[in-house]
Amino acid sequence: GRRFFVTKKGYFGIGPAELEEGDEIYILAGGKVPLVLRPLPESQPNTFELVGDCYVHGVMDGEAVTEPTQR
Repeated sequence: GRRFFVTKKGYFGIGPAELEEGDEIYILAGGKVPLVLRPLPESQPNTFELVGDCYVHGVMDGEAVTEPTQR
């Protein structure tokens, strides 16, 4: 199943049913859809679990991407 969400910046979309508050949305270089990533505990800094893909209104055609960044 899928779940409706609204981001802190006001974007709305549909993502995996397992979505939780605190999950983050990333658009990876070369990717076709935004991904929902879940930060892992502080004991594993900069490590994420893939929750799934999502649809975010207003970012599906590159509107939110200005330039590639690395983290």
